[in-house]
Amino acid sequence: MNRTSPMMEQYKKIKEQHPDKLLMFQVGDFYELFFGDAELGAREMEIALTSRGIDNENPIPLAGVPIHAADTYLNKLLAKGFKVVICDQVENSSQATGLVRREITRILTPGTITDPEMLDEGRNNYLMVILRSQEEKYGLAALDISTGDFRVTEFKGDDSYDLILDEIRRLQPSEILCSSSDLEKSLRTTLNAFNSALIETLPVIPDIKETEELIKKHWNNNIWEALSLDSYPLAASAGAAALIYLELLQQLPPAVNHFHNIELYFSKKNMIIDSITNRNLELTQSLRTGGRQGSLLGLSDRCMTGMGRRLLKRWIDQPLLDKSQIEERFDAVEELVGKPIPRKNLRKKLDDIFDLERFCSRLTYQRINARDLVALKNTIRLIRPLKDILSELNAPKLKNINVNLPPFEDLALKIESALVSDPPMTIKEGGLFREGYHEEVDRLNKLSSDSGNLLLEYEQNERRRTGIKTLKVGYNRNFGYFMEITKTNLNYVPPDYNRKQTLVNAERFTTEYLQQMEEQVTGARDKLAQLEYKLFEELRNHVLSFAEDLLDAAYQVALLDVIQGLAETAENHHYCRPEFSENREMIIKQARHPVVEQLACERFVPNDLIMNNRHFLLLITGPNMAGKSTYIRSAALIAIMAQIGSFVPAESALMPLFDRVFARVGASDDLSSGHSTFMVEMQETAVILKEATIDSLVILDEIGRGTSTYDGMSIARGVIEYICNKVKAKTLFSTHYHELTRLEGELSGVRNYTMAVKEKGKEVIFLRQIVPGKADKSYGINVARLAGVPPEVLFRAEAYLFELELAASTAAEQQLSLLPMVSEPLSDHRFELELIEQIREIDLNRLTPLEAMQKLFELQNRLLADDNKLDIDKEGK
Repeated sequence: MNRTSPMMEQYKKIKEQHPDKLLMFQVGDFYELFFGDAELGAREMEIALTSRGIDNENPIPLAGVPIHAADTYLNKLLAKGFKVVICDQVENSSQATGLVRREITRILTPGTITDPEMLDEGRNNYLMVILRSQEEKYGLAALDISTGDFRVTEFKGDDSYDLILDEIRRLQPSEILCSSSDLEKSLRTTLNAFNSALIETLPVIPDIKETEELIKKHWNNNIWEALSLDSYPLAASAGAAALIYLELLQQLPPAVNHFHNIELYFSKKNMIIDSITNRNLELTQSLRTGGRQGSLLGLSDRCMTGMGRRLLKRWIDQPLLDKSQIEERFDAVEELVGKPIPRKNLRKKLDDIFDLERFCSRLTYQRINARDLVALKNTIRLIRPLKDILSELNAPKLKNINVNLPPFEDLALKIESALVSDPPMTIKEGGLFREGYHEEVDRLNKLSSDSGNLLLEYEQNERRRTGIKTLKVGYNRNFGYFMEITKTNLNYVPPDYNRKQTLVNAERFTTEYLQQMEEQVTGARDKLAQLEYKLFEELRNHVLSFAEDLLDAAYQVALLDVIQGLAETAENHHYCRPEFSENREMIIKQARHPVVEQLACERFVPNDLIMNNRHFLLLITGPNMAGKSTYIRSAALIAIMAQIGSFVPAESALMPLFDRVFARVGASDDLSSGHSTFMVEMQETAVILKEATIDSLVILDEIGRGTSTYDGMSIARGVIEYICNKVKAKTLFSTHYHELTRLEGELSGVRNYTMAVKEKGKEVIFLRQIVPGKADKSYGINVARLAGVPPEVLFRAEAYLFELELAASTAAEQQLSLLPMVSEPLSDHRFELELIEQIREIDLNRLTPLEAMQKLFELQNRLLADDNKLDIDKEGK
């Protein structure tokens, strides 16, 4: 019968408290997982699975990772949605009497990570709580404990669930907690493959009275009335439920509130960009790669700090509606565009500033070491040079940053006088403080360092006294200080030596003096380590008193970083400052697509865009690959860039303030929900027609192409008529239904434009230029030729196309049938295919130049002979 060891009993008791989490249990220099956790952890972390107690009848499955490399493995587990409990040894094993004491020091979930090594510096790591009432109202809380961001909101009405989904897709939380298992199931089904968050049901939901008490306790008694939270009970309860969850995870700091502010926000205070539009316009993620590269965010990001990158993403997600705030940003960007030397100096200083926001989080949770404080000192010493540069600038926003950015010079001096410039990683083994900072530290340090000289002197004295020239004084952890004497010299050992250890070729001894020395030195080292740790805690608490000011400073630095980054982008890519129209005009000269122009291999062709109250729906026709989609997307991106306060890729830009931007482009389906491409297209179009206003910008790309030609054309016409008669939003509508161009004379507001092309025989050159008018061809076969479709298919398609066009011209009102078109290829096409096959079989590497010329001559003669024969046949007919 196997007997469970005391350590395994200790493990089981701790594991019972958290059965739903992986327990990483410190054993020496390793974190170990046992039983089912070991099997799961080994598979998910891709490490070896072994056993503890192999000699027993029932060995215990075991998997372990070195503590120094634990973050890498924790990342893997958290990224896959697991929760992890960290159980550390909280006393030194050499000083423990019996079983080493262990305690839970951290409970990690995907939404509660604070370690910077485990986070993407360019995006927030949100924990989201969603409550649903019986009346289908929703409360939402989103918090990032790594930055202190805490926001709540509430949604009512028929579209409230869709708005919740938009917030999930916009904020991209790592963890979502729901008020019920039904809501959890609904979110899992709806979000499916587009979501990687851990979704679970909340353990506790507070009532409104408990909610009010928690909010007031966590912030202050005035916060409830100041935010009118009585009117938004679900938003408040979602925030309170998040606080309770953090407390259960031991993630609420005991003394200081890291969430220095709670924000009640409403998406309608900003330009609304739903998740579909965000995806279609590739605002923050590329459709192709899923990353920043190839998105508007990736292009615009010239920030030097993680704080700036996170703030820039927030700006792009939520453009402004307030013209005065936008103009303030324009003024700041414009001044830095015009002053490249100050901007360059700002960038140089910002590049050396570390992530103050995430530092403040770890400071609040007491998860910093001496190196972090040295990094803080180095960062805040850069604030004075930043302020000196800002003092030379005149834009109001830049002046405000300068005023609101404290220099923290006394704090920097305090850290500088206390800590050595390169302290060790650990804070419990001494070596942290400078000489002269603390008298007792200096004394113990001297005693510890002098012990080496004293021991050397003692060794030399004992050699002289005993005559044993090979006598050595040594030290190890188990036996302390000793004198080692070889067995050949044992006859010379004096009587005051006490035997301590026997080796193969030597004996080890101690003396009363050596024992006193050991007690003195070891005691000094232990006292020094304890004293330095105490002094470090005092210093950390001193820095903690600046936490709120440091967090405010972090925002000011982020703001400055975003503005200089926008200025850098504007100058590098020759952007212009937009202007806002009072009468809803949109006039953009030489507009470019900000991303395509940087990634395109060929020269980008800019285009003008003119819309007003008389012509507000541009119907754009033209062949595939001619640039229709790029053109209409450019308009949307320029509108969004303008309202975040960025300069735009154009020669000049006059535009209205848009309340929403909609983009229905491309083909997508949702097979897991049983929705086809056409169904998804119609759902997205329905939302646009319902939500768009006269102040919106709508981008519609080839509506109706997912069904039959006549159905699609009818739907497209119906959409255009509805927008013109009911919505009157600024709309760019691209289509291949050339019949719709007749609407220009029938519907007020419609204006036809087309993408210009140049034909040269069978070759088509896309000019990428938008011109007034309409297209009469789609040039689909030409595009297929460019794509490398086999010639036989192209010839067959040309034959079909000719017969279809002929039939359509003679019987315009009849439904066309494709069945009669199944016939043999034309004879001349068959001959051309034979020639192509002969050319393909020629091995040019085996032909001399003369032979190649001869082969070419033969092929040409055959082709000319066939042309003559074809001409004779035509004349005979």
